[in-house]
Amino acid sequence: MQERGREAAVQGLRILVLTDTPILGAGGSERFLRYLLSRLPQECEVDVLQFCAKPDSANIVGNLDEQHVRLAYRPIGAIYGIAGIAATMHVRGMIRRGNYDIVQSHHEKSDLITALLPRRSARPKLLSNRRDMGFQKSGRMRWLMRRLNHRYDRIVAPSAAILDSLVATENVAKGKVSCIPNGVDTTRFRPADVSGTAMLRKALGFSPDELLIGCVATLFPVKRHEDLLDAFARVHASLPEARLLLIGDGPLRERIEGRIRALRLDDVVQLMGDREDVAQLMPLLDVFVLASDSEGLSNAILEAQACGLPVVATRVGGNPDLVREDCGKLVEAGNPSMLAEAMLELLRDPAARSGLGTAARARVEAGHSLQIMVDSYLRLYRDLISEP
Repeated sequence: MQERGREAAVQGLRILVLTDTPILGAGGSERFLRYLLSRLPQECEVDVLQFCAKPDSANIVGNLDEQHVRLAYRPIGAIYGIAGIAATMHVRGMIRRGNYDIVQSHHEKSDLITALLPRRSARPKLLSNRRDMGFQKSGRMRWLMRRLNHRYDRIVAPSAAILDSLVATENVAKGKVSCIPNGVDTTRFRPADVSGTAMLRKALGFSPDELLIGCVATLFPVKRHEDLLDAFARVHASLPEARLLLIGDGPLRERIEGRIRALRLDDVVQLMGDREDVAQLMPLLDVFVLASDSEGLSNAILEAQACGLPVVATRVGGNPDLVREDCGKLVEAGNPSMLAEAMLELLRDPAARSGLGTAARARVEAGHSLQIMVDSYLRLYRDLISEP
């Protein structure tokens, strides 16, 4: 009886989500929030306050039309400025009026505002959701978090690597952390049939004998696209039929375009920008590659694996949790030579690509479905609201 009461409480949860970035935009943490919030029970009520401007239509790559989720925007710029202070006061007013059970924060500004909330009662519970290894944190923010992390009721992350780092460097108690791996929509991201793949490849101008390498990542320094381009130049020199598709956009676009020209790869590398049809493009690839020097638990890798692709990725963050020997290859970050060697090995061996891709799909279905992820968050919410 008590357990059914707790489940009922979860069904009617009121949640305030704070995040620094637009959840309808491109990026892994944004996709994660869309996946999670859209699949919470309809009886939940969720307010999402984003400390950024509303994206224009050209920069919207997702949707979140569920009636139980309400989106609001409040750009604040620097968290230490007047707008940041005003946003903090605004959030405190929302909590006084909203009767929230849980405040869940994402990224640095939101985490700081959440950590500074008054704790006059047991509600709301404060949950910090750490999505990466903290590569964007300034020294000042790290200093603050070491002194404020104890104010959260729980800190959750998608990989053990993130949590281990927090325990080691940010004064986080082991008993306050939870690991919930990311989930992927395995019905949307799935292998395509042979005839469908051939037709779409032809429609995009690729011949059947071309070998397609793909990367889905925002054009940020941490994603190390230039390392990938340097590696691909070596691959193309050995396999002229190789092509590289870069899906994603960002502030480094001009620099990456310049690197493509400098390497004389204009005819074999396509910068495709942000796309809404990633689920259709992904199965066309032969190999998926991610050259980042920091990752939390990559949604892009999970989506590629759900599409039955072998993955070549750097040995950083949560990547080793996803890219095992039976489904891909790991290389050291910042080493284009090793990256090229791993890609060439797979491109030259169709049977190996097929076997690794099949194993990758099976692992995702078994451990990274959206339902598994959502159920884990619901259990975490239940546990939090059950605590005194």
